[in-house]
Amino acid sequence: MTAKRKHMRSGRPNGNMRPRKKRYLVVTNGEVTEPQYFKGLEKELGDVVIEVRSYRKDPSTLAVAAKDLKDREANASNSSGNRGVDGFQRVFVVTDVDDFTVKQFQDARRICKNEGMELIITNPCFEVWLVDHLVCCPSAYTEAKDVERKAAELGIVGGSRDKHVDYARIEGKRGQACENASIHNTDERKRKRSQLNSLDFGPWTDMPAVISRLDGKNRK
Repeated sequence: MTAKRKHMRSGRPNGNMRPRKKRYLVVTNGEVTEPQYFKGLEKELGDVVIEVRSYRKDPSTLAVAAKDLKDREANASNSSGNRGVDGFQRVFVVTDVDDFTVKQFQDARRICKNEGMELIITNPCFEVWLVDHLVCCPSAYTEAKDVERKAAELGIVGGSRDKHVDYARIEGKRGQACENASIHNTDERKRKRSQLNSLDFGPWTDMPAVISRLDGKNRK
């Protein structure tokens, strides 16, 4: 065996090897829309891996599930038999408001803070963020049914129960979505979102923080 082949098989990087893609974990209680969006985003970005896990759980239980997955991955990446496995750069716990309680969100926030994860809330539903790609989600839309109807009217979602994302409709527009989100993410709603003593801060989305983590120079 040549010296070059020995070097490659040792696992050490050389000039011909591409760096491994950074990996991110999204744990969400959305069963269709959120997973489809994040896989579309992964494909659009091209140089990241976004692993999505979906569970029908309340925010606090979802955060516990995310912690378990994060710990399991960290143990795998640190074990001697899995030196080629990188841990997750970031873990995002993605939830909408639904009929969840303030306490469930407060507990989720505490768990995420303790575990170095990020709680990502969209209020009232994830479609707020989808709508922002094409137009600013109207401030009057505080009910999920209104936001979901708007997303369908814009052709962003369709199919069964209007839950399937047509990612081509929003591809390349995440910068515009962040700008539109900044309009309805007012200072007053930001204060309420930060305190998390009530859930009357919609329409709101934390998704610009995720984009900041995943996009280019902000990635870490």
